[in-house]
Amino acid sequence: MIKYLSRNFTLVLGLGILSISLIIWLIFYIIVDLNHAQALSFRPSQAPSMDHWLGTDRMGKDVLTSIVIGTPQTIQIGIIAGGIGILLGVVLGFTAGFFGGIVDYIIKFVVDVFQSIPPLVVLIIFAISIPGDMTILQLSLIVGVTSWLGPTRVLRSQVLVMKELNYISISRFSGLLSWKIIFMEILPNLLPYVMANFVMTVAGAILASIGIEALGLGAFSSNSLGMTIYWNIWYSSLLQGWWWWWSPPIIIIILVFVSLYLISQGLDEWANPRLKTKF
Repeated sequence: MIKYLSRNFTLVLGLGILSISLIIWLIFYIIVDLNHAQALSFRPSQAPSMDHWLGTDRMGKDVLTSIVIGTPQTIQIGIIAGGIGILLGVVLGFTAGFFGGIVDYIIKFVVDVFQSIPPLVVLIIFAISIPGDMTILQLSLIVGVTSWLGPTRVLRSQVLVMKELNYISISRFSGLLSWKIIFMEILPNLLPYVMANFVMTVAGAILASIGIEALGLGAFSSNSLGMTIYWNIWYSSLLQGWWWWWSPPIIIIILVFVSLYLISQGLDEWANPRLKTKF
């Protein structure tokens, strides 16, 4: 495995960026005072200094502390929504691809119908239907509603190919139960592909949550990266020249997406027979 990773530069680079970012976040999480992320803790709109390394925002919060608290909140949304999406995608995609017939037609029809609707419209409708201040969990569930469409379509196509392989056909002719074929024969071979899709689903869920929050439909009580961007838009921080407020969340979002993309591409090399190299 180590020898294989040494040749999979994309996966190693993605894991390296993510690991270094996690270590840096952990260091700051230990040294900062989390109470400094509350509104009116300090004088608003202060530039970076020795007391506030990333300055303060318009609401009097320490920007560094807000970022330390908000980054895991955003990633939490992506993991929960991505988990929902990949779980539904595995169940529906494997069911449609393996059994075919009317089951495949119904699932494919539902996916095609929902994919014809702009996901942002669906997310906005669900978001505005929740009374009061939204929570991180509620936002995660809302984003998860549209996160299963892509994995379902992709995994269905993979199962359609795999079920025609000789060893799968022999298992079916030998009388092995369908669920055993799916979980014991097909799923283990597609696990790297499922993992790659999970990583990209998490990235897509993070992007969707940031879009919802930037529109002012997120969890106002949170310090997530999306809500930080919303408040930057609200107070026109770019025009005001408060670069220390709007630049950190953007840089972190870029690092997260680059690392997740590289990890997904590295896992795709592991899963795709045309790209796979020997261990």
